[in-house]
Parts: sequence; C-alpha cells; structure tokens
Amino acid sequence: MKSYHFVGIGGSGMSALAQVMKSKGNSVTGSDRSYDRGLNQDLFRSLRIQGIGLYAQDGSGVKKDTDYVVVSSAIEKGNPDIKKAKSLSLPILHRAELLATIFNPSFGIAVGGTSGKSTVTGMISFVLEQTKLNPTMINGGVVNGYQGEEWIGNARLGSSNLMVIETDESDGSILNFSPQVGVITNISKEHRDIEELLSLFETFARSIKGCLVINEDCPLASKIRPQGKEILTYGLKNSALYKAEEIQVTPTSSQFQVHGIPFNLPLLGRHNISNALAAIAVGSSLKLHLSLIKAALERFRGIKRRLELISRSNGISVFDDFSHNPAKISAAIETLRGQGKRLILIFQPHGYGPTRFLLEELAEVFNKSLSLYDYLVLLDIYDAGGTAERTISSLDLLNRIKKPKVLYCPDREMVISEVRKVSQAGDVVVVMGARDDTLTLFARRLANAFKGDEN
Repeated sequence: MKSYHFVGIGGSGMSALAQVMKSKGNSVTGSDRSYDRGLNQDLFRSLRIQGIGLYAQDGSGVKKDTDYVVVSSAIEKGNPDIKKAKSLSLPILHRAELLATIFNPSFGIAVGGTSGKSTVTGMISFVLEQTKLNPTMINGGVVNGYQGEEWIGNARLGSSNLMVIETDESDGSILNFSPQVGVITNISKEHRDIEELLSLFETFARSIKGCLVINEDCPLASKIRPQGKEILTYGLKNSALYKAEEIQVTPTSSQFQVHGIPFNLPLLGRHNISNALAAIAVGSSLKLHLSLIKAALERFRGIKRRLELISRSNGISVFDDFSHNPAKISAAIETLRGQGKRLILIFQPHGYGPTRFLLEELAEVFNKSLSLYDYLVLLDIYDAGGTAERTISSLDLLNRIKKPKVLYCPDREMVISEVRKVSQAGDVVVVMGARDDTLTLFARRLANAFKGDEN
C-alpha cells in the first residue's frame, strides 16, 4: 500500500478518488484552500471520519515518506504543497493519471460530455448497485442516497470488477481512460472551442474497447462514429435505438416509455429523461433486462444540487442548482417553467476564466430563456483564490443582458432582502452556480426567510 497526499482534496473529483484510495487500504492525506478558510465543514468532517488526514495548504502535509502527491488541473505550479513536493523530489501525479491506474484494468464505464455527466454516472452506478452488480463509482456529484456519516456520496467502493467514472474533457484528461463502455452525453462550448472538443471526443471514442453509447439528439455527438465499435444510440429522435416515447412531464416526475416498457422517473425535466436513456442503454449493453433498469431508476433520487427542491413555502418554491454553462442553464430554466408563474434566478458565475470564455453565450441564454417578467440577480464571480486573471466581473455580464429585470447584488444578505420584496405566490426562486458549496447554505437561508414570512 502507498501514501497519497491530495492537493485540493475538497474538489468533487479529488475527494471522490481520495475516499476510494483510502478504502483500498492506502494512507491518504490532503489539503485545500476551503479547509483553510473554514468552509465546507461537513465535507471535511466526513473525510476525517474516514481516517484521511487534513492539513493547511502550506506544505506541511507533504512528508518525505509521501509516495505520491496528487493534483488536479486547478492547482497552480506555485502552490506551497507543490513546491514542497519538488524540494523533496517526490513524484507528482495528476488526478486522472492515478484514477486511470485503477480504472483501465477494470471493466470500466466512463461517462463524458459537456452536460449531464454527473447525473448519468450516478444513474448507471445506482442501476448496477440495485441489480446486485456492486460497482465502484467515482463521480463529480453527490448521489442522493449514497451519503452517510462517513461517505460524502460522490464515491462508493464496490466488490466487483465494474467501475463507473465521470470524466473531464475541460483539461483533456478524458484521454487517460480506455473504458469497456463509453458514454458521450452531448457536446457544446465550455472551456474549449467546439473543434477542440470534437477532436477530444473522437479520440476518446476510438479508445473504447467495447461499446459506445451516444446521444442521437446532439448534432455534434451523433457525428462520432468510430469504426469497429458497437454503437448504441439514445434520445428523443425516431432514429435512436433507445428512444423515449409517450413522454409526460409533471411538476414532480417524468414518465415515458422505452420499447413499450413504462418508466416513472422521480426527477424533473426532459433533460433527465435523456440522462435516464443513457443509463438504460448502458444497462442494456450489460444484458440487464429493461424491467430491472426500470425498477432501479424509479428509486433513483438524483444528484445533489441538480434542480434540488429546498422548500415550498408561502406559495414560493426554492431550488438549488449547479447549472453554470449555457446548455445547462437553458435546460434548467425550461424545466423550472413548469414549477410556477415567474422565475427569480440568482446566478453566480463560477470562475473568471469560464465567465470570460462564455460571456456572450451566457448573456444570450439569459436574454432568450428569461421573460420580461422574470428577475435575474447576479452575484460576484466565484473566486477560488490562486492566480486567476481578475479582469472581468459580473457587471460585464449584466451590461449584455437586455430582457429580464436584472440586478447586480454582491451582498447575499441584500439579495435575501431584495428577493423577499419582489417575490409573490407562484414564484420559483433558484440559486444557480457551480463549485461553491456555500450556495446550498444560501439557498437554505432563502428558504428559511420565506418560511418566516408565513408566520
């Protein structure tokens, strides 16, 4: 067994891998800037309960007997832990490199795409677990029902050779993996231009040992047809092998049929029907009967912060949502339309680089998807620290938005006050943004404010 030190262990993918490596009997420690700031205390408490040692991100956690220092693409070269590792001549591994060492020898199922990866990964793992195939899962999102006093919910250690992972195209690390089954959910601009993304996913598709599962509804993804691979398609189009028919979407669930079998998914939105179809296709590729997949998916309770209902009080619904790129924002808004009369959307851009790269597209999706009667409240861009180029602000986005009523409000207490002033029965309030776990706490505070209005 080896000793691993994870730099940025609080990240969703890093914490998931750290838990699995610890459960395999390795010694695991980690550091994180959020830990130093006193944030995300529940997450770090879970890691400590599992026996993972936590250190300030000042180099103190890197020891001369550490076998490997593990980093993600978010870690700058000048990080104190990296400097310490180099001074001790310790090997530095990218997270994806370490994950590949346990994934590639397994019967691996890798999920890629711009949107929906975490939900599809969670669905596949849940279906395999419920059908007694007992997979290991490493995910970028927390599966509701997988949390416990110890496990965070973004990972599980199985007893079989099956392994399900969410991959990352943003840094190109998806190319580290050679899965038995690969999934491409969709392709749209995020982090990289379309041409680069297409090239990445085409290379990923060629690395698949067995079956490629692909979204027929996505014009770009559906073009990927590597020779010599078994290809299963899913979607809402007639040409898809696994097609959803007889679709009915209610405020609390989504019903549809696949090959005559009725499914009742306890999740909102057509995008989640598409996600379920991907899981159905993967399950079918493993020879699971549709009736077994149906029974599992009807017990699936989604991923934390994916259109998660926090409360309904005083006629007002409050949701917490991870959406951060234009495609996800558009799907979320479309789904939330069925929940009430008017939207009050509180959005936090999730980084300076992504906001700069997607500035025009973000403005376009808000202008197109929101109405004159909706409200959009912009928080400051999420600042994770480090050496990011801070030459853009939420005001640059605000100046490009024309249709909905838009307000820049960096103070969260003021946001609560303003939202309470303008809200009325029938409104849907959603807190939207990625990477910042304090947004969930903020959504709960909003919900509590509305509950107080009932008294």
